[in-house]
Amino acid sequence: MTPRQVLSKRELLALLNWELAAYEQCDGARFSAIRTMAGPDDSGCNWLDARVRSDHSLGVDEHFIVRHVVEQTRRNFDLRAH
Repeated sequence: MTPRQVLSKRELLALLNWELAAYEQCDGARFSAIRTMAGPDDSGCNWLDARVRSDHSLGVDEHFIVRHVVEQTRRNFDLRAH
């Protein structure tokens, strides 16, 4: 397993939002907070997901994209401990 790069909450949110911005369907949506865990899960990641805010109601495709962005990012990045 490749070690994950460690980022601060601010850096992780910026990365997630940068990734989400690549999808036109998600225009107006943004990640606003990281949901952390007490320790790493079975995959070794120490954060669970991120809260999304949007200026419109997200459709099924947009929810799929949000989940995809979070899952891909969790594979490569960990959250820096306080």
